[in-house]
Amino acid sequence: MLLEVRDLTVHYDSVHAVDNISLHVIEEEIVAMIGPNGAGKSTTLKAICGLLKPKSGKILFQGENINGRQPHQLVEKKLCLVPEGRRVFASMTVLENLEMGAFTINNKEEVRDDIDKVYGLFPVLKERRKQKAGTLSSGEQQMLAIGRALMLKPELLLLDEPSLGLSPNYVDIVFEKIKEINNNGTTILIVEQNARMALEHADRGYVFEIGKIAFEDKAKNLLENDEVRKLFLGG
Repeated sequence: MLLEVRDLTVHYDSVHAVDNISLHVIEEEIVAMIGPNGAGKSTTLKAICGLLKPKSGKILFQGENINGRQPHQLVEKKLCLVPEGRRVFASMTVLENLEMGAFTINNKEEVRDDIDKVYGLFPVLKERRKQKAGTLSSGEQQMLAIGRALMLKPELLLLDEPSLGLSPNYVDIVFEKIKEINNNGTTILIVEQNARMALEHADRGYVFEIGKIAFEDKAKNLLENDEVRKLFLGG
């Protein structure tokens, strides 16, 4: 078990953003978390990567309780988040953004090799390597944000709304690349409003409803679940 969340509760002041939920992620899976806005999906991701402190519950990564760990400590353990909204360094070039992603690696040759791997996955980034990140399209910025996270060689990659604000063409491309990253051995936990697209590319899924998990199943079964289809998949 790569990640296990047990009885997690997270509060925003007096609001129960997440109330006593449990989930897990096995090595080399893609696991999707879907559901309406405000249901607690992104809150769960932020708790996992140390950006929010849980009220109660346990978060185990590779069998170790990581409650209370700072985000930079979890990055060193190869748990990496690509946040909602991409958040690239707009005034820096594509190449400089990727180099920033490798801040924990001291071997320059290794960093160059890893940059070449990112360019192989996202050829457009190689074409744009000298361009300021802020001038890229939203789809290209999303690729850069994912590529920057991959520079850390994550054991678990957390993706928060990777299709948000993208054109349909870029949504398809980004999800194709997510699948390719997973096929290369990286485990992925993804929060996504485009529920159908997420489930079509995932192995398993969790459906959130206002701080709770309403459904948990193989992604294929969730796609065929009448209630899930009615609520989240447009019938």
